[in-house]
Amino acid sequence: MWNPYAQGGWTNTANPNAGSSGRSVPQPSIFGALPYPTPVSSPTFLTFRFTSCSPTLLDSTVTGPKSRTFFRVKTDSPTVGFSVIHDSANQPVIIIEWLKHPSSRSATYCRRDKLRIGWLCRRTKGAHILILSLPANMLTFESSYRTMSALGKTFVWAPDGKYICLYSAGLGAPQIYARVFREDGDVALELTQEAVQIGLLELCVTAALLLQSGRNID
Repeated sequence: MWNPYAQGGWTNTANPNAGSSGRSVPQPSIFGALPYPTPVSSPTFLTFRFTSCSPTLLDSTVTGPKSRTFFRVKTDSPTVGFSVIHDSANQPVIIIEWLKHPSSRSATYCRRDKLRIGWLCRRTKGAHILILSLPANMLTFESSYRTMSALGKTFVWAPDGKYICLYSAGLGAPQIYARVFREDGDVALELTQEAVQIGLLELCVTAALLLQSGRNID
């Protein structure tokens, strides 16, 4: 079973002797019963950047390949307490409502049992729900990974050096879909072509915004 602590190079307080290399090649099974996985080549990433921050990420422009503008982020405009991500046609695609505590006001966005943290968002086209949360048994900001439920699947955000990487969840070798990092004062988001093809672009932009916003999302 994949250990997100070891992948992120973070210490697992429950098992401090756990491995810490996030890029190590899986070792053969000591029992000889499982096939030895063949290392795969590194995926090609498409790079997106949060630029023109005014003054923070919550009011910014997201540019992609060839410096094309893909999204614009506006906060408290026109409504206080909301961040809205607009696409290149200036149409709202993601709405984030900032809440100190989940409340009945949020019920129009998704079921209350989904509200595990103080914000939520929906994709306005089709009311797609993205939930980014801590594991139920690790409700502290210091936890080394977060789960993300989107597109009917579960993913994991985990640190790896200077990156916060998005991996597939579950048994077997994890597949990387995206990674967030800071470079030259900007926040950058890199996605694999597969991630874009399956519809993770808008959701990863949202997750990157939340993870790097500086606000408490627990």
